[in-house]
Amino acid sequence: MFGIRTRMALAAKRAGFLTGGLLLCGVGLAFLTVSAWFALAPTIGITGTAAIIAGFYFGLGLILIGMGSRARMVAPVAAAPAAAAAPFAGPPMMQAFLYGLQAGAASHLAKR
Repeated sequence: MFGIRTRMALAAKRAGFLTGGLLLCGVGLAFLTVSAWFALAPTIGITGTAAIIAGFYFGLGLILIGMGSRARMVAPVAAAPAAAAAPFAGPPMMQAFLYGLQAGAASHLAKR
């Protein structure tokens, strides 16, 4: 369907957007952390503020670890075996053509 170059270009575009999005989220998280520090430090104190922010990140990290470990426990769904095509009852030249077409498609899929 798509050539290898097209797939590589799409994968590179996705990776670029993902990297850019993660970088921007990291910068935003840093600014949110600093603003939370400035908001909480005058009211609770430095120690309390550090405990709250550390607890938030620790809890978020535990949630992400839990989600990651759960994803590994789910067994991958095996692809259903391809149904054998019924033999074509046409002229011998057409049968040979279709046989070659199927063999070429199977070798193309085997290279992936």
